[in-house]
Amino acid sequence: MLTQYARQYQQTQIMTSSSVQIIVLLYDAAIHSIESARAGIESNNLKEKGQTIGKAISIVGELNSVLDFERGGEIATSLRRLYDYMLAELVTANVRNDARYLEGPRRCLITLREGWREVAAQQQQPVGAAR
Repeated sequence: MLTQYARQYQQTQIMTSSSVQIIVLLYDAAIHSIESARAGIESNNLKEKGQTIGKAISIVGELNSVLDFERGGEIATSLRRLYDYMLAELVTANVRNDARYLEGPRRCLITLREGWREVAAQQQQPVGAAR
């Protein structure tokens, strides 16, 4: 359980973050949820599994729903396909109670998170800084 101070810190972190940093935080939360779901499956804790897969599905679903196809073009289309794949795998993992279906979405989210971290790092560099 998060303490009151940890929750306040999280809220402050989200409210002061750029949209790119928020995306990274969402990926982090989805990855953590998938890892918790794996633990729930392995320990036969159906409540934990259901709650954490549900959280991962909610996060990926939200990321999917906010894609901007006008500005994102082919990248947004590719992300839509990837998010749809992840959602299908997460649902299958939940229904079949099989952690193997969590690995693909986990790997995809880790890869995407690293890409967004790169974008966030570039945004924080001062204008004209050497790369």
